[in-house]
Amino acid sequence: MTMAIRLLSVINAIQLGAFRWGAMFLVLAIAAIVAAGVFFRYVLNDSLSWSEELAKYAMLWLVFLGAPIALRLGVHPNIEVFISRLPSRMTKVVLAIMHLAVCLFCAFLAIKSHDFAWNGRTQVAISVGDVSMYWFFVSIPLGMASMALVSLQQFLEDAYSLFTNNLIERDAFVAKHKPVLEEF
Repeated sequence: MTMAIRLLSVINAIQLGAFRWGAMFLVLAIAAIVAAGVFFRYVLNDSLSWSEELAKYAMLWLVFLGAPIALRLGVHPNIEVFISRLPSRMTKVVLAIMHLAVCLFCAFLAIKSHDFAWNGRTQVAISVGDVSMYWFFVSIPLGMASMALVSLQQFLEDAYSLFTNNLIERDAFVAKHKPVLEEF
């Protein structure tokens, strides 16, 4: 089991690292697109027809690149009132079940959302240059598949610590990026 956890840790570190860079680029791109749209509309009095739509699609990509990162770092909003009152062993069981449920749900969504994206391949976003909608919608199955892999790793870590009473040390991605979040 530890071999599977290590393999998933490497895969997730690579994909989440790439997603992190992609998300940073998208934040800058969205800021530039929106600023250009505002400048052209209110300063030059000549609006850009594509700025709003392109910014929306960039935000779609940003959400589905950022969600797996937030899942791995444990910063998705949650309600800890119930789970914090449980004994530690029961907490581990609940977390393992929760991570398995998230994994299965995200895997299901990855399959179904790819069908949705594939059906959108014949539609085009005219205002951004006749680009197939598939390239915008494919962010959904990509993000869901990534979240499935992340939650599978978390489930295996939970199950390992539950059955062996050994804690898995934080992987490289979490060790590098979690302390940055704790500063805020």
